[in-house]
Amino acid sequence: MPAPFPTTSLNLLSKLKRADDGGSWEVSWKRFVELYHEPLEVVARACYRHHTGGQHPSWSFMEDSIADAMADFFAKGQHRYDSSRGRLRTYLRVLVNARIVDRLRKERPIDEGALSPATADALPEESQAERESFHRALLATLIEDLRNQIPMRQFEIFERVKLKHQSPPFVAEELGITRAMVDRYVYKAMSKLRTLAEQPEYQEEFND
Repeated sequence: MPAPFPTTSLNLLSKLKRADDGGSWEVSWKRFVELYHEPLEVVARACYRHHTGGQHPSWSFMEDSIADAMADFFAKGQHRYDSSRGRLRTYLRVLVNARIVDRLRKERPIDEGALSPATADALPEESQAERESFHRALLATLIEDLRNQIPMRQFEIFERVKLKHQSPPFVAEELGITRAMVDRYVYKAMSKLRTLAEQPEYQEEFND
């Protein structure tokens, strides 16, 4: 029986390499796209502005470039990525930049100012907006990792108190349990969350 929730992106790279997993593999890819589309869009816009002197891309250019990067990652990229050699977000930034450059080269004849090899290979410095978008995606994977590793009742109470900002007395009354029990469940969930966040893979992705 499949798990009720998909695997988190930090732990699903091995699963994404196993296409024979059928439905579970498809769910994992879908979740990966959901988590990383926003960060990749921010990266793509930054790369476009970097290579065009500050111009703004069209919506279709962005969507096509992100689709190219995702397709490249799906086809072979996840097999090449090695966490011991750097952060996932750095790998994805390089991949998106390459696809942006590919599309710009096709659209810009030489007499209109083609991209030089030096310009094409240069990634713009990572912006605050990029870091924040990757952090949001990573935080979502961390929360989902927590959901997969604690009892559903405990996660429900944690979610209501910490994510939906409902007061502990209100949650206790709504669920028909004591305030002490709510506090205990939240404490256990937060302890587990801190343990998960201390894993090297999370620390390396979050910290510069």
